[in-house]
Amino acid sequence: MRRRSLVLGVALALVLLAAPAGAESVRAEGEGSSPLEGVASPRNAALQAALADAVRSVAEGLAGRATGPRAEQALLEALGPDPARFAQSFRELGQFERPGPEGRELVVRVEARIETNTVAAALGRAGLLAASAAPPSAGAASRLVIEPLPAWPLLEAVTKRLTELGARRVIPERATPGGVVLALDADRSASSLLQELMASPPPGVSVIPLGERGGAPAIRLERVPAELRAD
Repeated sequence: MRRRSLVLGVALALVLLAAPAGAESVRAEGEGSSPLEGVASPRNAALQAALADAVRSVAEGLAGRATGPRAEQALLEALGPDPARFAQSFRELGQFERPGPEGRELVVRVEARIETNTVAAALGRAGLLAASAAPPSAGAASRLVIEPLPAWPLLEAVTKRLTELGARRVIPERATPGGVVLALDADRSASSLLQELMASPPPGVSVIPLGERGGAPAIRLERVPAELRAD
């Protein structure tokens, strides 16, 4: 759950930075279940639970680092008794039955479009909203420029690898169709991290150096065709 929140937090920050006004929404997946016995409409109950799960995943990304039972309870209270109301639309990804604590249960999986602005407002009223562009709390902040703005799976893979290489946080500062500027909270320079990233890129990703942009190293990300990947 913590990894999903960290990665989703970067995605949400990019959405809020790059999207035009009034387009503050993001897609998130959710899963919900309901007992098949003793419930008037198991499918509707499971669907509402799945939408609530998708909303909670978005809220966790916006809330930042707080974890633990107390933080989770505060998040639930901030979202209110009907978290599914934050979902603008959804599509069902599948449903199946499985054994549950109360007998057989129906499970529904969805992909929902969540209103990030209204979720952020609810968290802000509860004092739970993290500042997506807050300066790093410790260490030297450095920057990495990626041009043009890459597909999300490529950016996600590189963000994960940078944290594996020692970056405490990877924060998008600016995002446009022309590219994204990432602020790295790390004890080493962006150039040092980039050298390791190029020596050991994520599977399926090619990292191409582009020189510097305003003193920060710049790269381009490309997907490596499956037939060209090393075994």
